Amino acid sequence: MIELAHVTKRFDDAVAVDDISLHIAKGKFCALVGTSGCGKSTTLRMINRLIEHSEGDILLDGQPIAAYDPVKLRRRIGYVIQHTGLFPHWTVARNIGLVPRLLKWSAAEVQAKVDELMGLLGLPKDEFAHKYPHQLSGGQAQRVGVARALAADPDILLMDEPFGALDPITREKLQDELARLQAKMHKTVVFVTHDMDEALRLADHLVVMREGRIVQQGTPLALLQHPQDSFVESLLGGLERGLKQAALTRVKDHMAPMGPTLPAQSRIPATFSLRQGLSMMLRDHTDRLTVVDQHDVPVGELTLRKIVKEAQPEQGKARES
Repeated sequence: MIELAHVTKRFDDAVAVDDISLHIAKGKFCALVGTSGCGKSTTLRMINRLIEHSEGDILLDGQPIAAYDPVKLRRRIGYVIQHTGLFPHWTVARNIGLVPRLLKWSAAEVQAKVDELMGLLGLPKDEFAHKYPHQLSGGQAQRVGVARALAADPDILLMDEPFGALDPITREKLQDELARLQAKMHKTVVFVTHDMDEALRLADHLVVMREGRIVQQGTPLALLQHPQDSFVESLLGGLERGLKQAALTRVKDHMAPMGPTLPAQSRIPATFSLRQGLSMMLRDHTDRLTVVDQHDVPVGELTLRKIVKEAQPEQGKARES
């Protein structure tokens, strides 16, 4: 869907992005991470030509972006920024319907899409359609921003630190919402964040940038298991990499068959993360948890001994690398 080949961006004598190459497959969620000033937002904005690249090629579906009219290109790519960019004197419904109206959809089509997206993003139409941005909480406004980006049903969604200004609880809820939407809609997403936990939670493909270059890319699990250097290792959490890796796997993938006796009180759903399981063990002062299904029926057990034993081969590989 998106390909960057030896792309460079210069601002006068300063090189912001330096000879990067990146392929993002259709329907995948790609997160660009790195310290401030590493070039990740510049990279994002070159994709929809908000910033023109200096060298190299950027292609969408195999076609150079230079072949597209910039305005038409941006209308086919959803774009979400940290501070929403909503028009303050427009209602929620009018903000969401902006791009479909520019594309000359019929009034009935615009209304149907606005109603659909408000429902998907937890914004009941009767309550929110006629409100103005200043009447919304930060989380609600960001939901409207996401809805507006999706309104014309774009294949590509660019998101530049969309949840960076929100409190941790609201941020986590919106991360859940975005993960749910992505599982349903399968958009090609490029997501810029400085929050590594957010990137690991959402992304299929992780791209670590430093001083305008890509220093490592791959699946979150691959990078956690085999960071290329001390910079990547530090960015991924250093000594906490094991816990971050545990957050990417489910309890059901590590449970053992039920033993003859099971802890009566320490129960964990099979769909929880392994990190949540380890946290519950510490909280409950136990090395065993009963794993239950959606009906709270025991289906196995999670033991600290088994978790440690399974981790040993990966630790050995990491040391060898």
